Amino acid sequence: MNRYIHACSPLLTLICVGLVGTALAQEAWYGLPLPPTFAPHTTPAIIGIRGPAPAVVPTEELQFSELSGDQLASDLKAIVQFSKQSLIDQELGGNQMWGRVAGFPSLTATANWVSDQFQQYGIEDVEVQQVSQNPDSSLWLPQRWEVRLLANEHTVGDDVVMSTAVALSPSYIAGGSLQAPLVYTGNARPAVLEHIDVRGKIAVQHITPQAHLVFERSHAVPRAQDLFARGAVAVLNIIDQPGNEMARDLANCGGPCFNVGGRDGVFLSAALDAAASQGHSGTLQARLSLQAQEYSGLEAENVIAVIPGQSTETIVINAHMDAWYDGAGDNGDGLAVLMALAQHFSRDDVTLQRTLVLVASAGHHTPGLNGPSNAVAMNPDLFDEALLIFNLEHVAQRNFSPARSVLPDGYREFIADSGEAPIVAGITNESAFLQSLFDAGVQRYGVNFVSGNSDMASGEGGGYRRANVPIVTTMQAPPLYHTSGEVEEVISVPGMERMARFMAWFIKQVDTADRARINPTGSGE
Repeated sequence: MNRYIHACSPLLTLICVGLVGTALAQEAWYGLPLPPTFAPHTTPAIIGIRGPAPAVVPTEELQFSELSGDQLASDLKAIVQFSKQSLIDQELGGNQMWGRVAGFPSLTATANWVSDQFQQYGIEDVEVQQVSQNPDSSLWLPQRWEVRLLANEHTVGDDVVMSTAVALSPSYIAGGSLQAPLVYTGNARPAVLEHIDVRGKIAVQHITPQAHLVFERSHAVPRAQDLFARGAVAVLNIIDQPGNEMARDLANCGGPCFNVGGRDGVFLSAALDAAASQGHSGTLQARLSLQAQEYSGLEAENVIAVIPGQSTETIVINAHMDAWYDGAGDNGDGLAVLMALAQHFSRDDVTLQRTLVLVASAGHHTPGLNGPSNAVAMNPDLFDEALLIFNLEHVAQRNFSPARSVLPDGYREFIADSGEAPIVAGITNESAFLQSLFDAGVQRYGVNFVSGNSDMASGEGGGYRRANVPIVTTMQAPPLYHTSGEVEEVISVPGMERMARFMAWFIKQVDTADRARINPTGSGE
């Protein structure tokens, strides 16, 4: 029986076969348990029956049902469905990559849904604004690829396909495939590599993220580049992460480069150890194949909704629509919170002195299609009088910790606890007044903001710097960032409600504050 089909439910059989290729069932591979086959939309960790603590709701806010967890969860499901449809439609050229990607139908469908929802809430000033990719930019996307460990006379069994492997931008393989011996390089530090000859080989680099993979870019990418400079023909990055997930992060490795996730990485490490212990290190080989394409001339959409106040001064709230894979955490939860805020501030009994601008932005992952910078350029009337810009970006993923349980292949599972992953609150101008609102948010709503102040403005914040106003960013750094494990189940519904209620309160406090309190320095920094 084909083990890839056997591992999938009947509904996922066709997808799984396309994702990982085929291999015959086998009794052993160095006597090691085979890794599970990847399947989309699956939870990568243990989600027990003990859920997150309920959101704290002050008595005077109980009537605001649009900020409830049930409403947010419904919107999140609708948002994630656009990603799932992307996979069904194979809009990115195959069935190994999906998401809500600027320049493709998935993002357009998301933008149209956002616009329709805004209008249903009663917001009259709603505009879907078309943005064009810069002529000198392009989006590299892998179409089809495979990392296949080749059986030999020592392994006992058939080839094993690393079903979580992901080709990294902008990898290319002359002729579409290559085959070479594998060599394990650990963390690929220079002190290690001086003892290892990687010439003509596929180097295997081991990465243990301190949080999400963004924190590893500055180390892992230069080390991959060094491996190519030393003569490696390709690099495989074993990523220690929950579950058996695809991880699309890191880029510009300097040659053909693939991430291998979770339990696939455990198997690959164990196979390399087994070969070494039996004196067969040089015999273990892999075959890599890749078809990729560059996309240019893309078009995408920002959605701008304006809720007029008594003043033309504006408060801008942004959440990006883009996502890799299901994208429930980056940035489905942030976008769901934005939708709740739109519904809340469109109520007749909720009024603001200042004008509220809601931006659902595009181009977060597509070079040359930066939604925020286009929003500023195309709407000077809204940004010239902006007091601040608030960026909501992955705000309600549950927190995960290593579990006590270890599976037969040696993989230690991860388990969700009863809270959300910590959230950094970045304020570019370090306003004491704005900092005090986050302090109060912990006490008033129980939001899990980290204890220290920050001036971070990463993600969508970068595109807004041209507005030269204070930028506030809320952002988690969970291990599932940019992985296929960002499914609905890993999002805390009470966490979304905590953030939505905090944001509604935050906006109201900013609305009545003097400009000098919001921006005492008079600039965006």
